[in-house]
Amino acid sequence: MSWCWPENKPEEYTPRQIDLQFDLTGNTIPADNAQMLSDTILALLPWLGEDGGSGIQHLKGAETNSGDAALNINRRTKLYLRVPKTRVDDMTALVGRTLDLDGHALQIGAFKTRAFSPFANLYAHFVDTGSHTEEQFVQDVMRELDGRFQLRCGFICGKQQTLRSAGGMLTGYSLMLHDVPAHKSLQLQDEGMGRNRLLGCGIFIPHKSIAPVVPAVL
Repeated sequence: MSWCWPENKPEEYTPRQIDLQFDLTGNTIPADNAQMLSDTILALLPWLGEDGGSGIQHLKGAETNSGDAALNINRRTKLYLRVPKTRVDDMTALVGRTLDLDGHALQIGAFKTRAFSPFANLYAHFVDTGSHTEEQFVQDVMRELDGRFQLRCGFICGKQQTLRSAGGMLTGYSLMLHDVPAHKSLQLQDEGMGRNRLLGCGIFIPHKSIAPVVPAVL
């Protein structure tokens, strides 16, 4: 009787979500735009608020002076939305619309889809777990990684940040995860971490290297 070792197949994960990249036309955006951007898009696509995985990434622009209330944008500025794959066709409702962000006009152009990449390093600009101190935040991250994701990986916590929301100021931190297995990388991008995904919180994107980042927590 012959016998062979069982094939060592890598674990797999099939994402439910996908990223959409929209072209934008405009001149400036408010620096503090997360809540108004969310409110404006939800008015056009109310179902976004019914799906816990959907997200609206932070809309970034260029400062001309420190502390400016408005940021400049150019043709490289894009709007990124993370939505269920089953809703991609519904997103055409945004194309050609002009958003009014506190008097700043922003026209939405065509979009293209971007599937998740299983990078070993992931970065989230702002993660909101509901905790205010770094020690509590670190405990929250470890609990989520170990519990919900069943993952042990390295992570680096950034400086404390605040974000204005309809319910008051949110406290959060940037977060870098490294040495993440491919299937867990896809799951983290698909599900996110913490709260307030529609304000751009807890949305992970691939990061090529952690070399420029000085480790704070490993």
